[in-house]
Amino acid sequence: MHSKIWKVMKRIFLIIGVISSLCACRQENRYLSEGEGALNLQVTVGEAVEVVSRASLGNEEIEALKNDCKVRIYEGNKLIRKYSSWSSVPEKIDLSAGTDYRVRVVAGDSVSASFDKKFYEGIETFSVLDGQTTSVKVNCNIVNTLVKVNFSEDMKTYLASGTVTVSVDATDGALDYSWSEKEQDSYVGYYMLPSGKEYLTCVFSATTKTGKKITQTDKIESAKASTLYTLNYELSSEEPERPTDEGGVFFSLKVDETPLYTQEEEIGIYRRPVIRVMSGDEEISTDSPWFLSLNSSVSPKVIMTGSSALKTASVAGTLLEKLGFSGAIDLFSSESVGALQQKEITLTFPEEAQGRQIVMDWGSSWNELLKEETVYSLGYVLTDEQGKQCELDWQIVVSDMNAQAVEIPRFETWADRTVFYGEVIEGHTSEAGTVYSFQYRKKGEEAWSQNIPAVLSGQTIKSDVLKGLTPGTTYEYRILEDTKISNIVCEVTTEEASVLPNSGFENWSGDVPKLIYGSGETMFWDSGNHGSQKVSRNVTTPDATVRHSGNYSAKLSSIYASMLGIGQFAAGNIFIGQYLDTQMDGLTGHGVLGLGRPFASRPLALRGYIRYISGNVDKGGDKIANGTQDKGIIYVALTDGEGEEFNGTRWSFVIKTKESKFFDKNGANVVAYGDKIWEASTEGEGMHEFIIPFEYKSMERIPNRIMLVAAASQFGDYFQGSTGSVMWLDDLELIYEESKLPENLR
Repeated sequence: MHSKIWKVMKRIFLIIGVISSLCACRQENRYLSEGEGALNLQVTVGEAVEVVSRASLGNEEIEALKNDCKVRIYEGNKLIRKYSSWSSVPEKIDLSAGTDYRVRVVAGDSVSASFDKKFYEGIETFSVLDGQTTSVKVNCNIVNTLVKVNFSEDMKTYLASGTVTVSVDATDGALDYSWSEKEQDSYVGYYMLPSGKEYLTCVFSATTKTGKKITQTDKIESAKASTLYTLNYELSSEEPERPTDEGGVFFSLKVDETPLYTQEEEIGIYRRPVIRVMSGDEEISTDSPWFLSLNSSVSPKVIMTGSSALKTASVAGTLLEKLGFSGAIDLFSSESVGALQQKEITLTFPEEAQGRQIVMDWGSSWNELLKEETVYSLGYVLTDEQGKQCELDWQIVVSDMNAQAVEIPRFETWADRTVFYGEVIEGHTSEAGTVYSFQYRKKGEEAWSQNIPAVLSGQTIKSDVLKGLTPGTTYEYRILEDTKISNIVCEVTTEEASVLPNSGFENWSGDVPKLIYGSGETMFWDSGNHGSQKVSRNVTTPDATVRHSGNYSAKLSSIYASMLGIGQFAAGNIFIGQYLDTQMDGLTGHGVLGLGRPFASRPLALRGYIRYISGNVDKGGDKIANGTQDKGIIYVALTDGEGEEFNGTRWSFVIKTKESKFFDKNGANVVAYGDKIWEASTEGEGMHEFIIPFEYKSMERIPNRIMLVAAASQFGDYFQGSTGSVMWLDDLELIYEESKLPENLR
């Protein structure tokens, strides 16, 4: 379509130079609503090469680590987003505006001990501002404890062979570092220290040239993560206290401790107590429910650690109720400790932790609870002496299912539709031929729906698009494997069917300029009345004679605004936004308009009622000739991104007619667009329904503002049109439900 359509607003608010030299009235009220912001996440993976290894990470290795990283986003201590790979992380993650967000990214392999498997972690806190995109860069650094072993040259004189075994207190937690007469680079070992067992055991086993066996054991206490320990073994100058064949001390060990990073973010990471769950040597993630098979056996331990001494600690949940407890249990109460011991549940307070740690060993108490399919809740609340608090709300799922329902990406849920999501549970596999489906219901109702077909792709399970939902309503959904029904129930809330304030144009105030909101109300709509007020004229007014309902419609009249014989053509107009300023160019005044207001829903169409009189063009030019019929236009758009700023306020777009800067429907921040042009007068004297569908550029982007512009003369931006053109508008309505659209638009 000709570019002139997109320049409708150009100079339509211009007034003659003598008139415009006076300051236009400006309304400072702004339409504000609580909305959302977006997170743009960036991740880097690196290591302290100069002390860690002989070669840096290659680009391919870095990319592989990044692609396999896992991302968790928390609001406070509540997990709100989970991504199993970098490829599944959206370019922009929509979040509610707030200040207490934290993102945790992990990459690599978390194993007890390895020469080549490293584990990386990065944590950042951030805030989300309403209507803005926040960029957060997470640097993932090595969180292993690193060990390198060096041997002195003089060992060649005495040793035939030797090996240093460095281990952590965990299964498969040992690595061997061999001594050799030939000079060689030392390998670097990567360890993960078990919670509560932050030490390294070093055993040097050697054979002398005379065939004697020597064994020496050393222990490095209070070992730290992200730290390189260099073990320097030398021959001892002192005589052993016992014969060497019995393992007397023969070597001296000097340990160099080198932090890999100065981690200022540790203040943030450990600002609250930490809760970890162990099952044997395996750490169980509390980011998601723990799935346990029917009739399985477990002996979990919950390790609670504070950066300072813990002052309060309690546990509650349906799992405890099933064991016969009622209410929350105070872990510092001797009475509670005794009651737990009767169930073979023990509490220990490690002396070396100096009050900073509690270990709750559940023993075999869970096993009787794992004989039926159900979902148990378990919650911990900790407070340390600094007042820092940690809360864990966790679920234990007993099931023989291989799949679970998961959170639906924000962009998939509209006001009247959604797509249900599930995934194959980590560590499980989908059996060949399994048929997946979902059931749903409104929250609070008993009956579930019929099955909604779903398809497995990789590890992700997605349903068909489900339409016909009610806007602003919370639904529950669950997944089925063939006829087996999961006991995991998730929730999703459809988008609100947000309305346009004063869309029936009933509320007005002021005289010249006429304002499109009532006294004491907040501005949402504005017009060119601020420009034409200098000739005591309004281009947009309320009209009680032509209306669809209520008392008034908005009447947009194209006029020739003049004073002392000097004037210009101005189109009747109305728009969502605010007339911001008048910029002078000689005797000509140019309008500055802020278009768009905060808005986070995704309508399907705009419906309204119009009467249009197309006047005979009497102010023609190169865009539209004199004697032809004038044209009217309405266009709507949804935008995202930060928008444009003017005097401290952000808008979808700021029109500056002096600079010929006009809205472009193909702009990068335009999510959806629609328009309609009237090339002739509507029939009769009544109002006619019109519908303008939104055409979405992307179904995955969430808008944060809405725009609407209407003009009685399409080429008013070029001062061309008819002074006889008039447009009446009434009862504008956003349509969110497909069932309310005509058949040809569904």
